[in-house]
Parts: sequence; C-alpha cells; structure tokens
Amino acid sequence: MYANVLARSAMRSRVASRQVMRSDLYHFENTNGQNIPFKTTNRPALALKMVAFLGLGFAAPFLGAAWQFHKAG
Repeated sequence: MYANVLARSAMRSRVASRQVMRSDLYHFENTNGQNIPFKTTNRPALALKMVAFLGLGFAAPFLGAAWQFHKAG
C-alpha cells in the first residue's frame, strides 16, 4: 500500500513540474514599471501611499502598546 502512495505522489510531482516549466503559458511585458503591481507615474501620490503604508506598519506595535497601557488604567 505504501509503495502505491509513493508512486502516485511521484507521478503528481512530475506532472506539476512539467506544467511549471512551460514558458508559453504566461506573457510578461519587459518594460519599466510593468513588473510591479502598482503605478509609479504619479510620484507624489506614490510617496504618500508608501509613507502611509510603511508608517502604519512601523507604528502598529506602538499603537498596540499604548492601547494596552490605556486599558490597564
């Protein structure tokens, strides 16, 4: 029984690796700014969004600690 499970697992991994290795399934443009999921044409808006995103991530532990101190009295 164990040999059967191992054989099926090996067959699945071979099929999966063939599908991953095919390069004609996807087409990506090779131009500047096309390899990231956001627009970089409006630089001030991008800077504001990055500062807000990174600033909130940095401030989250401090805000959590302040909330816990506030709850404790």
